[in-house]
Amino acid sequence: MASAPRGAHNPRPVDADIDHKDLLKNRLGAFIHHPFTSLVVALLILLSVSLVMVHLTLPEDHRAQGPIELLQWLITAVFVLELSIKCYVAPSKARFFGQYWIDIIATLPWTQSLRVLRVLRLLRVFRVAVILSRRIRFVSALFRSAVGEYVVLGLIMLMLLAVGTFALYVSEARARKREQAQQLQEVATQVAAIERRLGKRDPRHHAPIPGQAPTRKELEHRLTALQARVAHDEQLSDAHRRQLGAEVDDLQNLLPAPPDQAQDLGEIENSFWATMFFLVATEPMIDVPRTTVGRAVVLAVMFGGLTTFALFTGVVTALMVNRLKRRMEIDDMDRFSLNEHVVICGWNRLVPLIIDEVISASSQSDDTAVVCVADLEDPPEEVTQRNNGRIYFVRGDYTKPETLEHARVPYAKRAIIVADTTIPQRSDQDRDARTVLAALMIERMKPDIYTCAELLNPDNEVHLRAAGIEEVVVTSEAGGHHLAIAVLHFGLANVLNELMTSKIGHTLRKQAVPADCVGQGFMDVVQRCKRERDWLVIGIEVQGQVGPNHESYAMRLNPDPDLRVGEQDNLVLIGSTVV
Repeated sequence: MASAPRGAHNPRPVDADIDHKDLLKNRLGAFIHHPFTSLVVALLILLSVSLVMVHLTLPEDHRAQGPIELLQWLITAVFVLELSIKCYVAPSKARFFGQYWIDIIATLPWTQSLRVLRVLRLLRVFRVAVILSRRIRFVSALFRSAVGEYVVLGLIMLMLLAVGTFALYVSEARARKREQAQQLQEVATQVAAIERRLGKRDPRHHAPIPGQAPTRKELEHRLTALQARVAHDEQLSDAHRRQLGAEVDDLQNLLPAPPDQAQDLGEIENSFWATMFFLVATEPMIDVPRTTVGRAVVLAVMFGGLTTFALFTGVVTALMVNRLKRRMEIDDMDRFSLNEHVVICGWNRLVPLIIDEVISASSQSDDTAVVCVADLEDPPEEVTQRNNGRIYFVRGDYTKPETLEHARVPYAKRAIIVADTTIPQRSDQDRDARTVLAALMIERMKPDIYTCAELLNPDNEVHLRAAGIEEVVVTSEAGGHHLAIAVLHFGLANVLNELMTSKIGHTLRKQAVPADCVGQGFMDVVQRCKRERDWLVIGIEVQGQVGPNHESYAMRLNPDPDLRVGEQDNLVLIGSTVV
């Protein structure tokens, strides 16, 4: 008893052929790398950076610090969840940590004693740059310009400016307060010593609180009071009075002078402009930092500015090659968004033509992505020149399952396997063997995928048919038939050239049977389609919508005029390339 053909009565859904754990990873990956999710993450990063700036500029005892702290904890929890999901779905944990180490450092919940290190959260601006760079790929490809790279460099400059400004402000402001507190404490200690020597103490001056420096205003008042007491104390000798008066005058000179508002880097505005000058001109236009941390920040900003401008120059001089090669590499954002795409395995001189035809045909109906899988060091130049934002490149051996997984074969709708010529030393038999091996692997990963394979030796077709490949093309035979037609029938070669491309004129294609034609005879369908739709129907693909594995499947060209057209059939027709 013959078994039911595969796909006829027991079609298996795609998810049934994918491990449940991998399916969960795919769904989580598609969610976490969805454009909307990436946009939300970018907005949260900008909000978190803004809160850090507000937190550093407000006094520590300000009443808004509590709500800001709570909101930062909530945003941090979202970032931790985001990074945890990305770590779970990442195919390589080492690659994940290498890609997201800045985000991990910036997300660590620093303790209250290390609150100054929260300035590191500004580093997540790098992530915003990456997200925007990937998401505006289509604009960059459309205008043939490095819009993404310019956005990245601009955000890097903003990050350096923001980090440098607030790090400089925090370090210099705290150093200034610390120095002033030490000077005031020293003056207070000597004032107290003079008061003890006089043996009299103003009752309004309380004992100093340990660890708390007196204010400048308080010390000025006490010094003024001491001068009056020294001048009017009758028990002091003239020599002693002159000595105490000189000491009081010296203490007044020791009081820290108010900082210069125009030069003090402890002011946020001055820190901003100083960082701007260090970043752009590498020259101190306001003041030089007094602290070691401030000097280190300035050096980092100067080095970052020089590096950024060098990168900008490199982007301008090597615009097209660098951009297109990088854009074709699949990252996690692209990988989890690829579904119902076309996978091309192998490389030869026919691949650019295949890509042109697939992109040209898909642009008329849907935006189909194409993934090229080849064991090449860099994407071929013929492919990079055709990149419209939906062509990707996967480097690796297409006969290995991990490479096909990276190309998301289990989620593709079509696969094309060409006779690979990347290694010239391989024989035709070796190339056909690799085609058969890749076909077996692809059919095992997704049995219901539509696969077309190129063979060099027609004797190997039986192996591909046994594997369930739907279409097998022997390019040498096809070329021979084309030449024979050209020789035997003058002018038909041009007809074949037009019918075999979807770029110009009319082309061969399949079309589902319109509802108003179901059940009619073939000749009636031909007349009706020509009259109403300008289609020239030349054949019927019986059970074409079910698939070539159906027991009743057949391709019939110029069939009997009375053949009834079924609901599951497809029309084979010649129609305009403009749909």
